[in-house]
Amino acid sequence: MSNPTEHHVTLSAATVPAPSTRRFRRLVTGVDDAGRARFVADSESPSVQVVADTPTFVVTNFWQHSSVPVDNNGPAEDGVSGPVALEPPPCGSVFRTVEFPPDSDWRDREGGPSDQVHATASLDYAIVIAGEIWAVLDDGEERLMGPGDVLVQRGTRHAWSNRSSAPALVAFVLIGGTIPLGH
Repeated sequence: MSNPTEHHVTLSAATVPAPSTRRFRRLVTGVDDAGRARFVADSESPSVQVVADTPTFVVTNFWQHSSVPVDNNGPAEDGVSGPVALEPPPCGSVFRTVEFPPDSDWRDREGGPSDQVHATASLDYAIVIAGEIWAVLDDGEERLMGPGDVLVQRGTRHAWSNRSSAPALVAFVLIGGTIPLGH
């Protein structure tokens, strides 16, 4: 890959997620005119995108911001009202989950993507919530992750592989960063 951030991971809001995919309740706090903490949102997370035109492969974006420090004054602007890119903003972050279907449901199908290896200019925190998933590096080195396992992904080329027969749910926080030199 000549450009490390070049990838074949496609996100789409046009394809409808399968009814079997997980939906998330998102609560957001703020401050009212009297200076008291309040819940300003309590509803299903509105930003859901399908990956690789596979309705069971779903990204749910909870929040994105474009700069640090974050300004928590005024109305709650979640940054996910339209399509959200795979990478976070260069000086911001994105909080999301990805529901990975078994590889056999999408990767191995006719017309399925042949290469999901990618890198993002970011520091990523990943924690497996349910199921199991393989973290695969560009040279083929890999580790199996299960519920509670955490990966700190430092801008390296990688892919994810769900070799089980059940979905894997992984939460991510991606923080704008760099691709390692020489990678």
